[in-house]
Amino acid sequence: MKPKLLFVEDDEIYRGVLTREIESFGYHVVGAASGEQAAELNASATPDLALVDLRLPGMGGLEVVETLIAAGQGVQAIVLTGNGGVSEAVAAMRLGAFDFLQKPIGLDVLEQTLARALKFRRLEAENQRLQTLMGFGAGMRGLLGSAPATAELRRTITRVAQTEATVLIQGENGTGKELVARTIHESGPRAGRPFVVVNCGAIPESLVESELFGHERGAFTGADRPSIGLFEAAHGGTLFLDEVGELPLAVQPVLLRAIQFGEIRPVGSNSTREVDCRVLAATNRDLEAEQARGTFREDLYYRLATLLVRVPPLRERIEDLPELLQTFLERSLPIDQRTPVRIEDAAILALQAHEWPGNVRELENAAVRLMTFSDGEVIRSQDVEKFVTRAMGRVEDVASGGLPTLDLEALERFAIIQALETCSGARAATAAALGISIKTLYNKIRRYGIETD
Repeated sequence: MKPKLLFVEDDEIYRGVLTREIESFGYHVVGAASGEQAAELNASATPDLALVDLRLPGMGGLEVVETLIAAGQGVQAIVLTGNGGVSEAVAAMRLGAFDFLQKPIGLDVLEQTLARALKFRRLEAENQRLQTLMGFGAGMRGLLGSAPATAELRRTITRVAQTEATVLIQGENGTGKELVARTIHESGPRAGRPFVVVNCGAIPESLVESELFGHERGAFTGADRPSIGLFEAAHGGTLFLDEVGELPLAVQPVLLRAIQFGEIRPVGSNSTREVDCRVLAATNRDLEAEQARGTFREDLYYRLATLLVRVPPLRERIEDLPELLQTFLERSLPIDQRTPVRIEDAAILALQAHEWPGNVRELENAAVRLMTFSDGEVIRSQDVEKFVTRAMGRVEDVASGGLPTLDLEALERFAIIQALETCSGARAATAAALGISIKTLYNKIRRYGIETD
């Protein structure tokens, strides 16, 4: 089925011409000549995307965007503006629009923007499905488990969620720091407003300021149009700075000012803009030690750590493992299987004996392997031994009570071998089962020296 796009444009000729181009991209286009008509079509046609001209008679473009988003159907709105309409476009973004385009529109840019918006729409729909399944998006229900450490985490979140103070979330990799940040957001007064995630370690150093604060046209090579930053995208809601310890030292004072004064200056601009967003940050680093080494500013640390939340590793809440595992197994059920998977007590004990250095994320990956490669509807201890413990490259001396260790490359190699056997050596089927491309599969087969027929 083709994705649906609602095109709101009062110029009939322009709407007709652009509709044909958009249809050539593979979309089913529904046209509306006014905001009032758009509101009606949004209810009946349930579009995935909306392309909205801001200059409309009667109900203006901003009101149309607000109406479409308020309907709660997940439509991603992209606004069209002429020269001089950037301020209105920014206002639309603050209302929840996905992006804006300036007329005249380049068809390549239009196609790319629509593709990004559609991808986001589908990811959001999938995220909502998973939230419904796992209880995310419903306050504390997303934090599974009843261990004392988990209960204490819930109490801490309840206290910090009702404030506007910045929060620093500390925890090892895989403990669920983003889930904690999202729960703080959804349990507080900004629930239902934007929750924008920034992976500070994934942004090239030269682009950090532009990503966070936006830029003006011509601010640097390739900046062919103005763009708002993630601070403005989070206006009214929450900005989550994941891996904040990875931020370059040169950017840290600019971030500090944005948090302190609630204003940002886009790259290439001579003026500042006010922003209203709560800032949550997370790190797996010891930022106090980073200060001593001179790689993290002391003033920024104390600004971020107004409130501290520590997320316990899985080994400190091991009582939660059965509930977490059951949830992850149900998430991994094949589409045609609806019977819940049962886990033998011996299998639970075998899993609880592991230290889980990768924490909840590692457990989730283990659940996927168990669901994929074990037979039947019962997880047994031998399944754990075959598909989890052995795959982790376990090094254990039973006599001395040694603990298993994790070898991620051995784990990946084992998963590929198992998938190849399951798929009778068929490369395309194996790649599909593993969720990787055929090219990646061939590269990994060569890398790990896996013998194939």
